[in-house]
Amino acid sequence: MSAYRKGKMEKINIIFPSIIKSLGIGNEFMNHLVMFYWPRIVGKHIASNVSPVKLEFKKLFLYASHPVWSTQLSYMEEEIVNKINNFMGNYLISSIVFTNIRPSKIDEDDKSPSVDIGKEIRKIDIGDEKLKKINDELSFVSDENLKKVLLKTRINNEKMKIFRIKNKWHKCKLCTSLCSPENELCDDCKRQERNKKNKKIRDFLLDMPWARYCDIVKEIPCTAEEVNEQKIILMQKIASRISHNNTDCMDMSTLVMLYKSVTPEMVNEQLRESTKKRFRFDFMDIGKNNFNKKFRKRYNSV
Repeated sequence: MSAYRKGKMEKINIIFPSIIKSLGIGNEFMNHLVMFYWPRIVGKHIASNVSPVKLEFKKLFLYASHPVWSTQLSYMEEEIVNKINNFMGNYLISSIVFTNIRPSKIDEDDKSPSVDIGKEIRKIDIGDEKLKKINDELSFVSDENLKKVLLKTRINNEKMKIFRIKNKWHKCKLCTSLCSPENELCDDCKRQERNKKNKKIRDFLLDMPWARYCDIVKEIPCTAEEVNEQKIILMQKIASRISHNNTDCMDMSTLVMLYKSVTPEMVNEQLRESTKKRFRFDFMDIGKNNFNKKFRKRYNSV
């Protein structure tokens, strides 16, 4: 890359996030940019073997042509995440996840006629008044090439809104973003609501570490799986604070109550010691995934 192109790209990376935020385009456009610039971000060699599928809740789902590639990029996860975030000038990605789903522009459905979304969007006219408003909003952009990109993006964004409204998309129940007909909330609101629920579950468990799912669901609408996941997160955090030689502490008692679902009066030194050994074995010797399955089976059965 020439010095000119490199300097220009760095300039775009710096001003893109602020411009996009000020124009109200949102994360959807940024997500599309990750897909579009994927070969430039990771290089053509990786891009020819690993393709981005979707970006949800700051997780980038990737499809690899061979397991060797998924293994290789798993070791490079931190590097890939940093490259994407640095390129976009924004914290878009927190982790990468590999999926068996191949990237596809339009889902195949033999029961319904296929729709060329791009063709339908190109037919839409946003009107002279809206076009003038967009041009006025971009008047502060001095770089003509960048201005053309942003203008095209804003126009396509408006066309997409019109297309979605015609196809029965509606406003999110909690914000002004558009949602598909089958959803009540947009992706951002879903994430925020999920985080709120998870916090409520953790707070409940910290107040009553011995609580079982049947106790929690009476206060918080949730699944046993959701409770189980938050319980494991709490146990991991608490276990990290416990000294190897000290089992006579509040953290250890809390861990016992979470792990065994026993009330405070049932906690004693013998139970602390046995829990400490069992917990270490489950997490370290068996591995986290197997522990999750084992714990889930035991916990959900009560």
